[in-house]
Amino acid sequence: ANSVLVKMNQAGTLTETFQAVAAARSGGYQIVVSARSGETEDDTIADLAVATAAEHIKIGSVARSERLAKYNRLLRIWEDLRD
Repeated sequence: ANSVLVKMNQAGTLTETFQAVAAARSGGYQIVVSARSGETEDDTIADLAVATAAEHIKIGSVARSERLAKYNRLLRIWEDLRD
């Protein structure tokens, strides 16, 4: 399947990010939300992946604390949504 890689820091504003996702979806593309290199422990990307119903999230392995924070946020979101 074809996909579009979405990086929050490259899309401009959050509104522009959602517009890009909508355009990609209307073209039949899957969404891959991706962290940028040199990330911090900010876990907003997990919320963006869930909010856009992204099929994939690219954040790397859990070997580093800034990545672990994102996985932990995904787990908290999953726990909230399953209840």
